[in-house]
Amino acid sequence: MRIPGRTERRVVAAILVTALIPLVASIVVARTVIARVSATAFQPEFGVHLDRALGVYAELAAAIKQGMRSEAKAIAAADPLRRSAFAGDAELLDAELARIIAAHPALVSLRVERCGGELVGARERGRPVDPAREKTLTVRKAIERAPGSASGPAPSEGPAPPAEPAPPGGPAAGGGDCEGDATALVATFAAPSARFDELESAQAFAQAYRALEREHRKEYLDESYGDAFAALLGATIVLAVLAGVLVARPVVDRIARLAAATRPVAEGDLSVRVALKGDDEVADLGRAFDRMLEELEGSRARIEFLKRMGEWQKMARHLAHEIKNPLTPIQLAVEECHRRYAGSDPAYQRLLQTTLEVVEEEIGTLRRLVGEFSNFARLPQAELEPADLAEFLREQGERFAAVEEAGREHASDEALLGRVDLEFDVPAAPMPAALDREMLRRALGNIVRNAAQALRDAQRAAPGAAARPGALWGRVRVSARSEGQSHLIAIDDDGPGIDPAVRDSMFDPYVTTRYDGTGLGLSIVKKIVVDHGGTIDVLDSPLGGARFVIRLPRAGTPAARAAQRAEGEGGPRSTSPRAAGGPGAPAALGREAFADGDREDAR
Repeated sequence: MRIPGRTERRVVAAILVTALIPLVASIVVARTVIARVSATAFQPEFGVHLDRALGVYAELAAAIKQGMRSEAKAIAAADPLRRSAFAGDAELLDAELARIIAAHPALVSLRVERCGGELVGARERGRPVDPAREKTLTVRKAIERAPGSASGPAPSEGPAPPAEPAPPGGPAAGGGDCEGDATALVATFAAPSARFDELESAQAFAQAYRALEREHRKEYLDESYGDAFAALLGATIVLAVLAGVLVARPVVDRIARLAAATRPVAEGDLSVRVALKGDDEVADLGRAFDRMLEELEGSRARIEFLKRMGEWQKMARHLAHEIKNPLTPIQLAVEECHRRYAGSDPAYQRLLQTTLEVVEEEIGTLRRLVGEFSNFARLPQAELEPADLAEFLREQGERFAAVEEAGREHASDEALLGRVDLEFDVPAAPMPAALDREMLRRALGNIVRNAAQALRDAQRAAPGAAARPGALWGRVRVSARSEGQSHLIAIDDDGPGIDPAVRDSMFDPYVTTRYDGTGLGLSIVKKIVVDHGGTIDVLDSPLGGARFVIRLPRAGTPAARAAQRAEGEGGPRSTSPRAAGGPGAPAALGREAFADGDREDAR
């Protein structure tokens, strides 16, 4: 795993601080709120009041029970019950028990028993106890003998009835000893269970509150929430670090690629491209960096080309001077020898005539080469002016069409344009550019004628090809379109094409593959294109032959402005006869004749 760089660490730290500031603030506020809630929820006054309320409930329950006991004691002490209990009259006792139950609504049942468990009498209220709504309390009180009543139990016929089970509510509560033949009253009372349930609920709540206050207050409110906030803080830190890395790493990686690209550039390699993708500022910087390298590479190539052209022009000027000087003396000497011979030897006469013709022909060829060298040496600087490239190409199409028609009428190999199918494909929309119309016309004419010559040579070299008069050699197409900040002019033909091995040196002076070529035509074309701030490349044509692509900058673009500045720094060019060729220079050395003197190219 790659160690994060300084920029990544700074971005991560910034995201971490941004995430932690609100989190820490929320933790502080939350702990304060929890402390206040805790202090409010567990104040001592709450416990005191809770104990008091619980005491009131307990006293109420005790009072209810004590009332039941007092009521049972009063019933047991009443004289009517005491007399009937010891009278031995069961009907009298039952009537008394019924009266007592009717007089005391809280009673559920009454029983009169002997100490040995013998049942004397019993009475129920008439409805059973509802355990969901009532609580029962059983009270046992001794019944004392009433004054004047007979002692001992009344005789009874037959065995005593079996003892009934104890009423609900458990063992008898309260009162008195039972010895010998003493008699006791067992009273069962019923009370609403709501108050007793409230007492039990209050007791359970009080116990839970005391346990929470005593054992779990700090752990439940402070430590548990503290652990939760600590976990939240740790998770936030981890997420902030991951988010920072995910956000920063793509940016840092692209910056690192950009920084790495500067090292070979510093060493002079301008072919490096970073090709950053995206729509942010870093991607914009990468694209600007690539454009800068493209412009620098183009500028360096342009400067190197112009430097080479300058050296070749110097050499061409020197060659033209050295070759031109002895031509006239040689021609005059041969003509003088031919003129002064007065002999009658036919063989020698023919030899002189042949020599004169050969010398004159070769001197003519040398003069043509001198003219081409001179034109190349005095190649003028382009004078750029605002123009419409599309309109210019349409005009050239009409001009070439007229020349092509005239060539077809002559039907000769020298009339090149009359033997090819030449077409122009130019858009109707304007294509603004800075042009030197005359020089660009010459460059376009050179390439078109170059394509026509290649088609002618291929036709002648084809095995078994019939030289039919007026037959077309092939097809040449000139097309134009706009692309980005440039205008593209493509010249295609369906000829033999250009060997890829010689494409890199096609535009160097004196490089040619034709037996009668000087190799200056394409050099002149490239010089004109470079003066326009453009480029020219050789590719394979969709038609099957060669494609020359000229790329010229749009008007107003940095490349167009740079070309205009370079043209301005080059100074005005002179077109006077003296500047073009000097005294005695052949007509081909003039600017107007330049268009006809640069037709020999590298193909």
